[in-house]
Amino acid sequence: MKAVRTYLAAGLVVGALAIGGCGRPAADLTLQQPRASTLGVMPPDVLIEPASQRVSLPFVAARPRSEPPYSNSQLLRNFLSIALQAEAADDIGPDGGIAISKWRGPVRYRLAGAQLRDRVQIAALSQHLSSLTGLDIREAGEVEHYNMDIRFVPRPHRGAEMQELLATQWLGPQVSRLAMQWRDYEADRCFTLTTRDPRSGVTGTAHIFIKDELPVIWRETCIIEELTQSLGLLNDDPRASPSIFNDDGAYQALTTHDELLLRILYDPRIRSGMRRASIVPLAEQVIADLRPVVQ
Repeated sequence: MKAVRTYLAAGLVVGALAIGGCGRPAADLTLQQPRASTLGVMPPDVLIEPASQRVSLPFVAARPRSEPPYSNSQLLRNFLSIALQAEAADDIGPDGGIAISKWRGPVRYRLAGAQLRDRVQIAALSQHLSSLTGLDIREAGEVEHYNMDIRFVPRPHRGAEMQELLATQWLGPQVSRLAMQWRDYEADRCFTLTTRDPRSGVTGTAHIFIKDELPVIWRETCIIEELTQSLGLLNDDPRASPSIFNDDGAYQALTTHDELLLRILYDPRIRSGMRRASIVPLAEQVIADLRPVVQ
């Protein structure tokens, strides 16, 4: 999902916003400052372990069913749809899509309202995403600057979160509409808002909003999809399969297809700010290198 307005964040003049997810975003985007968080309730079946052990837990990319085969041409089509489109965008170019947006440096996330289970899952998923993209992704320390904000928002607080977000007046109409839908509609479980430098296309910040009352299965699905989408895969497509970037819910964990999408996006040949005409021949070559025996 995306939007376009200019504001100062994380030391960058950010001129583009993007929105995407299996739901929709919210609130204070001044990531440099600490913010009071709501308190989660620790699940009784989760053991408290030292932080060093928690962050080293392996990410299990559980797949709920066997994955159907897909060709390289299908993978290319899905990449172009998911990386160059957005569920909501106010910065659509003359080619009908958005430019490539990806992180260039370390990603440091801050949690608000997270339960212990959430913290463990996010740490393990971050390690897995790091292995696919080459990014350094981890939770920010107490006084460390962070550029990703992950919030689990209780129902009574969502109105205030959206009011605060909309009051900034840098959201465009498309993203504002989806933000209000996330606030008002139960079916909109979560969403991601990203910002990027308008000159380079490099992602500057990400803001992930998840409804706190979700049952465990949807809470975990939101974590997986939104954290992955925040890295630059900002669209959902009903034709993408096997993939979490498809609202049919058939897959609720990363598939081999989704992992390939990330590897394509973070191949050094694919650069932030590129548009479709430049991307197609490069993405074809990257895919051929990743899957040389698949047609």
